[in-house]
Amino acid sequence: MAGIPQPKPGAVTKAHGGILFIDEMGELHPYQMNKLLKVLEDRRVFFESAYYSSEDHNIPSHIHDIFRNGLPADFRLIGATTRQPHEIPPAIRSRCVEIFFRALTPAEIKLIAMNAIKKIGFELEEGGIEIISKYAHNGRDSVNMVQVAAGLALTEGRKLIPRKDLEWVVNSGQYTPRPNKKVPSKPQVGYTNGLAVYGPNLGMIVELEATAIPVPAGTGRVITTGVIDEEEMGEYGRTIRRKSTARGSVENVLTVLKKHCGLDCTNYDLHINFPGGIPLDGPSAGIALVTVIYSAITGEPVDNLAALTGEVSILGLVMPVGGIIPKIKAAKEAGAQRVVIPAENWQDVFTEETELEIIPVRRIEEVIQLVISTEPVTEKLAASSGQQKENFGPPQRGKEELIVAAGN
Repeated sequence: MAGIPQPKPGAVTKAHGGILFIDEMGELHPYQMNKLLKVLEDRRVFFESAYYSSEDHNIPSHIHDIFRNGLPADFRLIGATTRQPHEIPPAIRSRCVEIFFRALTPAEIKLIAMNAIKKIGFELEEGGIEIISKYAHNGRDSVNMVQVAAGLALTEGRKLIPRKDLEWVVNSGQYTPRPNKKVPSKPQVGYTNGLAVYGPNLGMIVELEATAIPVPAGTGRVITTGVIDEEEMGEYGRTIRRKSTARGSVENVLTVLKKHCGLDCTNYDLHINFPGGIPLDGPSAGIALVTVIYSAITGEPVDNLAALTGEVSILGLVMPVGGIIPKIKAAKEAGAQRVVIPAENWQDVFTEETELEIIPVRRIEEVIQLVISTEPVTEKLAASSGQQKENFGPPQRGKEELIVAAGN
């Protein structure tokens, strides 16, 4: 009837008693998010219309009932998004069970790319698939790279996609390589393998370097490079700035080294470097920082096949950190044979790991014994579990000998 609104059930009302799936849910406008939240709370959807008037007697009674009482919309919501968790309103997140999907492995990227090439009837030059797996971060990237490279070949009347075409696609699209760092081939002084998380379920090996130069007592300086000075946290319109957690972690480490390892860092010029300019969660690199500085000062090499993660307190305790599972996977892919983690992060599922030795620790002294001492690992574990030393210091040697070792 003319002038009388006729509400039509949409996706929300039709989902009553079933499932409502919203793809790219993070792209909804905040106003739409609030409307969706209202529906989830009331389990009813209400209509709005500039043409509706509750005092209009020409409107049928059933239309009045719909506008006054709404329609039932009791459903299970499933939303998918590529947004980061903090970009989704907390009110929506608190009503959902969150599931984070892992990133595709290089082998899976290769499989997707080969299927795409086979589907369009082209061939790939030897070594081309490695370029795709190195630069494609997901399945969509790999297919897009194949599509553009195949377009070049098709324009020139070829069925073979050469490596140079893929390299042109990488350079033109400004693709960045996937983090694929490996552990070093031999132990080094002032170098250790840290572990970090750089995205949802994405872990990686982080290189930590340190040098120690002896200086007159009490005149030492600490230089930290490769990390940000300040970081911003919060949401748009309400943010706070704080000192970088990585820099704060370095200060904690210096205290731990002096109190629990007997090393006065003020007698050395220390330069700590985080190569690569990777966003780093400072606290989780605590035990790795202790290890690399201890190695730089004493001249003892660090086990190159060990990877470390864990926060260290000024009392020498190893505190739990997040992202343990992706960090362990990253260590395995990087070629590590041992991973040192906080004891509070231990899970029974780790006992089923056969390719990697996962070692839980509670104090920083255990970490030093495990990755710097030259004793076999089994003896080190037995020694660390048998008794705890309150004052675990460097090997007893003369002052001149210690300075020479640190200089080397």
